[in-house]
Amino acid sequence: MPGKRRRVDDANTSAVANGKPLTAIAAARLKTEAAAKVVNTPETKQDQVPAPASPLPESKEEDYRDFSAEVEDASVKRNFKLCNWRNEPKNILSDTDSELAINLNKHATIALVGYFDFKVLRGAININGANIGTVGRDGQKNRTYRACVPATHPISKIRGLDGTNHVLFKTCKAPTPLAHMSRLFANLWNAKSDGEESRSFCVVTDSDADLLSRPLRPEVTPEDWLRAIEDCTSSSSITLVTGSSSLGKSTFARRVVNRSLTGLGKNAPAVPAVCYMDLDPRKQEYAPGGQISLVVVRDLNLSPSFAQPSTTPTSGDTKGNEIIRAHPIPVNFANYADHYQSCVEDLFLAYKNISSRYSSLPLVIDTPGFLYTSNFDTLNKLLMRLKPHNIVHLEDTQVIDTETAARLHLLRVTASQYRSTVLEITAQQPQSIPMRTETELNAMQMQSYFHLKSSITSPSQSQTLAWILEPLSHLIPWEFCYEETDERTQDFAGFAMYTEPVEPAALMHALNGSIVQIIQSTSSVVSNPYTSLSRTGKHRIPYFPKSERTGMVEPLDARTTRLVCTAMIRGFDPERRVVEVLVPKTHEPLLYSLAPERTVFVGGCCDMPEWAFLEDVYVREVGEEIVDATPVREKHDEVVWVEREDAIDEMGYLNTVRRVRKFQT
Repeated sequence: MPGKRRRVDDANTSAVANGKPLTAIAAARLKTEAAAKVVNTPETKQDQVPAPASPLPESKEEDYRDFSAEVEDASVKRNFKLCNWRNEPKNILSDTDSELAINLNKHATIALVGYFDFKVLRGAININGANIGTVGRDGQKNRTYRACVPATHPISKIRGLDGTNHVLFKTCKAPTPLAHMSRLFANLWNAKSDGEESRSFCVVTDSDADLLSRPLRPEVTPEDWLRAIEDCTSSSSITLVTGSSSLGKSTFARRVVNRSLTGLGKNAPAVPAVCYMDLDPRKQEYAPGGQISLVVVRDLNLSPSFAQPSTTPTSGDTKGNEIIRAHPIPVNFANYADHYQSCVEDLFLAYKNISSRYSSLPLVIDTPGFLYTSNFDTLNKLLMRLKPHNIVHLEDTQVIDTETAARLHLLRVTASQYRSTVLEITAQQPQSIPMRTETELNAMQMQSYFHLKSSITSPSQSQTLAWILEPLSHLIPWEFCYEETDERTQDFAGFAMYTEPVEPAALMHALNGSIVQIIQSTSSVVSNPYTSLSRTGKHRIPYFPKSERTGMVEPLDARTTRLVCTAMIRGFDPERRVVEVLVPKTHEPLLYSLAPERTVFVGGCCDMPEWAFLEDVYVREVGEEIVDATPVREKHDEVVWVEREDAIDEMGYLNTVRRVRKFQT
């Protein structure tokens, strides 16, 4: 916005909560007794009708039996069989420094670690739920797709569907090349031998064959998953996935989306797009965390979230993924449960509006684990509003305690009232200790998001992303003026802190270095005039005051606001009344269209970006390992945000003024 914004130069069920595991007989008796107490409420049960024969190739039950036996001790490293393809002359069509063309028999599987482009030359394959043949759903022959298979996630199996299948794999550009700025991105992809200029991918048949001895885990798809996916994609419907945390809900939802986009021949035709409502603010599939979103998905999802950290803004003629609406959700969910429900309602209304214009537009809803475990009343209210056709419930079916049985009973009762079908499928328990924790994966996605540089979508390939390879400290931030001066007009209304109450005097310190969401209101109710908000005493920062009724900042109306993008506050310039903000290069065009009087910065929905404070240190350490004669101590003194832990001893103790910094062990 010329003249206004410029760059600077530099659960709630109370059945029986003892938590003791039940035997299968006791669990069955409990379910029968619970069902008997329901009057005139028909129970919907999947196994009342024999399942039709599956048009998909049969899953390998021995794989799943092996998986069930091996989860008994996830801390012990075991050798897992990742695929059954063998490196034999009859299975190799061509093998060069940049390409590998293979023959894959029917039901045979091949697993690759790394990143690669691929296309089907003959026959058809299945990968991550997507059925891909020589002719794509758009009629294009031998279309190229991109897949990223890191060691942090279960290794995808590519399965042959026809009698003879020929697949070509090609080396491609590295995704998320951020290992020099964060150790979390190190050792994710193809391991190269000393002196070897290998491809960006390699075939792995057993986990013990990995050169880096990483805990590679096989992808496992039980038979009940395949049947549930068929049921959910047989017609355009609303499918909601629920269950406890870390049981495979997002994985199942991703497979349903991929299957819908590719179909299965004449049995299930492909759809051009799928609506994906992601209700987990801690782990988003197509956007950075701290929000819930409604996304129109047109591209197959064959990569982890940190390799596609956000759906980037595109021009109107681009047929890629698109975020329709999104809302920031506070980390402290307990104080904002009503706001959460209002945001879900707004997303659902947005879906209804889209579906009225386009026929055969299915909706897949992924719910967070905390709704099922500790906020079941909220989940039940959402079910009564959304009325999904299919409710997919993931749980460990081997051990069912009384609390889980009671929740499942309530789930069935709610589903029966609206003729929904409850599909109970097996949860995916971790087979070994993952290479990265959920918290680390979320941090990787956020760091990857802020380093996005550009995106390119070609007719023959899905969206290709590029990343900035310098620390965020090297980027020139945007300036937002928070109080009108002689030189500048005010650029936004103020800050809304969706957290525990923050004292006005501490607001600048709470915001400095934090991640915020920039939201835009469609009404003038934000503030009239918008310069009349309360301000801090010393630095005159505008903020939304806490409510006398709740003691918290009242969230803005979800019906009249939308999330524009996620940003990071680099710092404040109090003398010039300016806050410095960083946004990804891909999202910068969104800032030009902001209306100052309708723009609000929302804090309290994301964790502190500790990775950002350490980027410069890691870059310097990598440089030291290569060649550098500069003393380590002198180098680290130049880093503003970071100090080594041993420097604490030199700072003094009581009655000593110390500079607040982040610390590195």
